[in-house]
Amino acid sequence: MPIANAWVFTETKFKADEFLTNTGNMYRLVSQRPYASKKEPDEIGVTLTLSITKDNTDYGSDKKTGLKRDNNILNTFDVTILNGKEHIPIQKGEYVRLIDFIQEKSFIIGFDLILRFKDVEKINVQTK
Repeated sequence: MPIANAWVFTETKFKADEFLTNTGNMYRLVSQRPYASKKEPDEIGVTLTLSITKDNTDYGSDKKTGLKRDNNILNTFDVTILNGKEHIPIQKGEYVRLIDFIQEKSFIIGFDLILRFKDVEKINVQTK
């Protein structure tokens, strides 16, 4: 019989530094909504949906087709900013940079990423 509840003994970590470097730590804001922790009611912030604008990661090739795997440009992901504010003064479509990944409050469950950062800031991007 296999070990029951083996997840208690396993650990999966998100390589935040590598992700931020490969994506240039520049994302486009898609949406924002208030966040409040159910376990710690004093822990409030804002959950952002961000679109990836750059991805220098080499994902290799598909073993079956031999075709190069696609990058994450234009894909979206959610992050929660635990800065004590339920709204950030950044508009949809503007660009942001994530600040200070919080490893101990971030999780990976299956293929779902629950990412927490201390803050976010608006960055000015020259568009053509």
